[in-house]
Amino acid sequence: MIKVQFDHQTFSMHKFGGISRYFASIQESLSKEPDFTFDRGILYTTNHYLKDQSFPLPKLIGDLFLQKERRRSKWNKRYAKLKIKKNDFDVFHPTYYNPYFLRKLNGPPIVLTVHDMIHELFPEYFPHFDDTIYLKRLLIEKADHFIAVSQNTADDLQRLFNIPDEKITVIHHGFFPAETDSNYIPPYQNYILYVGERGGYKNFYRFLEAVADVLISNNLNLVCAGSKSFCKAEEETMRRLNIAHLVTHVAPTDGELNQLYSKAKLFVYPSLYEGFGLPILEAFNNTCPVAISNTSCFEEVGGNAAAYFDPYDVRSIKETMNMVLLTPGKADELRAAGAQQLQKFSLKLCMEKTIGVYRKLAAKAG
Repeated sequence: MIKVQFDHQTFSMHKFGGISRYFASIQESLSKEPDFTFDRGILYTTNHYLKDQSFPLPKLIGDLFLQKERRRSKWNKRYAKLKIKKNDFDVFHPTYYNPYFLRKLNGPPIVLTVHDMIHELFPEYFPHFDDTIYLKRLLIEKADHFIAVSQNTADDLQRLFNIPDEKITVIHHGFFPAETDSNYIPPYQNYILYVGERGGYKNFYRFLEAVADVLISNNLNLVCAGSKSFCKAEEETMRRLNIAHLVTHVAPTDGELNQLYSKAKLFVYPSLYEGFGLPILEAFNNTCPVAISNTSCFEEVGGNAAAYFDPYDVRSIKETMNMVLLTPGKADELRAAGAQQLQKFSLKLCMEKTIGVYRKLAAKAG
């Protein structure tokens, strides 16, 4: 029997999100493997993807005392340290980059999933107190094997840390579709869709510069889906561009987001860098035409099913959006290609390869 130990990090920090969903999927897959067992290393969590699971701390007590992230992380960290100190497992897979456990770990190999190298490549976009680069380096130096979510991420990891090929396995994220809320009515009938965070390397301000004329000339609106409302700087930029009345923000559920994709004229992803780019697959799944950056992992994920632009060039972004919107048959061509491209990213394959890494490490250590 092979035992995999996880820890609390992503489940303490996030209620939703791709990283916690990724680890929840791995744990669910392990529960179906007859020769595997695992421990989550969690005392209590509010994470959506583990909402049906039981934990050592009763939900009633957790809801009462550990609702705040800081307090929840503190107690989950203590609990995880106790579990890790026992060293009664075959593989350790931390769920994020904090190496708090290194002094407690003695023997079992560490496998680390590297989701991106954004902090290393774009440090200017993060606050001065963000110590992710430092913590991540400490963990990278101690890890026995790496799972990179794209070949681009693997290449960046090797270039920045000189990791040998045999210590890296590229495993693309698998796509797991959520149910569509067909009762949800989007705020506009004809709109371009933007999804996710908007700060720094997400390139949102340059995107606004590009999309302004596209909205006005094509009688379209812009829907920005994400957890955070517009800040004052974003609102002022929209006013300066005369599009404030054409843009709205929504914070949709997964089902509502699927509906937004399915009704959009175009999904645009202008980020300067991503480790994988899961929203691309979400758009493909909902037959939404896609226009994305030509940098980092985007072409690896998008293939021939997306229209590409230079994210540093306002004119390139604008012309690519207009090309998809105005060229007869182009949007339908991208929709059909997207359905085909999506088949390359199955959740089953992702899980099979990940479990294969565990088997390899356990056999090598044992």
